[in-house]
Amino acid sequence: MPEVAELEKLLQKVALADQQAFRDFYDATAAHLFPVALRILREQGRAADCLQDAFVKIWLKAGEYQAGRGAPMAWAAAIVRYQAIDELRRLPKDQPGWEDENWEQWGEQEFTADPRMASEKQLLLDCLERLPSDQRQAISQAFYRAASYDEVARFAGEALGTVKSWIRRGLLSLRDCLHHESE
Repeated sequence: MPEVAELEKLLQKVALADQQAFRDFYDATAAHLFPVALRILREQGRAADCLQDAFVKIWLKAGEYQAGRGAPMAWAAAIVRYQAIDELRRLPKDQPGWEDENWEQWGEQEFTADPRMASEKQLLLDCLERLPSDQRQAISQAFYRAASYDEVARFAGEALGTVKSWIRRGLLSLRDCLHHESE
């Protein structure tokens, strides 16, 4: 993957409607951004469509990118993620796969081709495994599946406040675990 500075230069050119720079940005980032959409939508066709729509937004919003506020990949990944969440929420809730019983396996799926992420991913999975089941499942639904608090509560058959507490306590525990384990 290209360096941050190279991607920033490409985005600056894309903001000026440079089509070659857009092709170069796409070529450099699409393979890394596709898994973001796939993780949320869990279907290759929908994820590919989502990625295409997200790149249209990247083309249109390239001028809004600010280098000091984050890396170009993080900015682009956020656009893809929000596009995927919007697409997911447009799906009927009775769509197959929406209420997948295998919550805990979502974090175990390999969605990145970047080998540098393997140890960080394993650390996250280890810390997730240490959480109580209710917290782990709620976090998995909310972050791997982009479900709202209401959707997680409905799926779990619990009160909204209970689910919010699970997620908050779970995230605090994850933060502590990741901080402790990375030292």
